[in-house]
Amino acid sequence: LTAAFFATLIWADTTAAERPFRWPKAWETDNNACYDDMFCEASRKDRLIRRPGNTLSNFFYLVSAMVVLASSYSRAFSSEKTIFVSSDATFGIMMLILSISSTIWHGCNASWAHGVDLWSMEAVIIYLPIRMMSLGAFVILCEHSWDPIMASNIASAACMFLYLAHILSNGSRWRKKYDHKFWHSHCPFAVRNRLQNSPYVKTKNDDTTNSLSLVEVYMFALMPVSHNIPSWILAKKVYGTFGSVCFVKILNISLALGWVYRMTERWAFDACRHMKFFSEKMEMSKKNEDHRQSFAWMTLAAVLSPTAALHYCTGITLTAAFCHARSIEMVMLHKF
Repeated sequence: LTAAFFATLIWADTTAAERPFRWPKAWETDNNACYDDMFCEASRKDRLIRRPGNTLSNFFYLVSAMVVLASSYSRAFSSEKTIFVSSDATFGIMMLILSISSTIWHGCNASWAHGVDLWSMEAVIIYLPIRMMSLGAFVILCEHSWDPIMASNIASAACMFLYLAHILSNGSRWRKKYDHKFWHSHCPFAVRNRLQNSPYVKTKNDDTTNSLSLVEVYMFALMPVSHNIPSWILAKKVYGTFGSVCFVKILNISLALGWVYRMTERWAFDACRHMKFFSEKMEMSKKNEDHRQSFAWMTLAAVLSPTAALHYCTGITLTAAFCHARSIEMVMLHKF
């Protein structure tokens, strides 16, 4: 299903080469202000997929969503002890929404898709920590002589409640930002729009600049480490096991690699100079009508785009992190 979806997308883009594709006007796809503030992959005008790397790399999120949904479906009809089935299915649906909204956002920079992308992305990021803490609650209840079935029901309900509360409250927050056109004229959270001495800030005539502190930079850069701290504490103090060491290694390596390279993206440190080189070479090849070389430079830019790399790596991270959480869960269910 995943391969068929993206194969259809590529086919539609290829066949639209001779007849320029027009997205719905209501999607405001001609407004590139926010997108150009955030990403350095060159845009292809009048194409279904304007940025191939950032768009097609969402394949990894769609694969991860299918893995989670398949797991939830199989456990829902299993006779074995299960826990977190409903919340896992909701997590899979949010990842599916992320893959679709991110594909639309990077494919044509529709402003509404950006809000859905950010909303679903934050929902996907927050789920596994909530799940791990809920599993910790299950273990503590069982250790205090609670009936395992009752404890699993309470833990599952708590996980589902917390996750739904986050989805609804955060969805309302991003909807308000969209209604107030938060990202319509520029990207408010891009570093270039938050440094007081930046030329982008100096040319603005309003007081909307939200200055950037060094503490915030450090916290964001260290996210791959800080995001794991609650899980490490629970594994050491509550579970008594780290689960599958193989999945732990995969998720940490892939997250660190993707996160570090993504920090060079335009909205962050804006240090990905080779992307500008690829763009210049691509334009030069087009002027010389060397379509084969232009395609080669475009492919290289797509593969090495920092955001595309983040999609590859975090797609692997999410799949490995879910499998790791399931490995701990199976040990705990067997124990109690």
